[in-house]
Amino acid sequence: MDSTIEIKSVEQFDKLLKEYSKIAIDFKAVWCGPCKLISPVFKKLATEQADLVKADSTKEKELAFLIVDVDELGELAQRFEITAMPTFKFLLNGEPFGELIGADKNALKAKVDALKAADAAPAETA
Repeated sequence: MDSTIEIKSVEQFDKLLKEYSKIAIDFKAVWCGPCKLISPVFKKLATEQADLVKADSTKEKELAFLIVDVDELGELAQRFEITAMPTFKFLLNGEPFGELIGADKNALKAKVDALKAADAAPAETA
């Protein structure tokens, strides 16, 4: 089962940005060779996360894995300053949490693990 969400519009993306505290985004293009190599790894990480969510219903809506085709949604590619593919962006509470440029599967897993481990609770002000 594919647990990624293929983004089809900026509106869909912005809605998901409000719904999820942690987001991993795969910016890709159909003509990009390295994108095709790393895509199954990204999808596998998403599926593993979905299995965790099923085991613990409190984690629902915590982490989303999104796929953005830069040719279809150039506006999002510009918003995130994407200049090379694949580029992975990681968001925590809507704010940048990191990025990875290239098809390094070990680095991608490490970035996703760091995002999963991050505290998504908003910082309290005294």
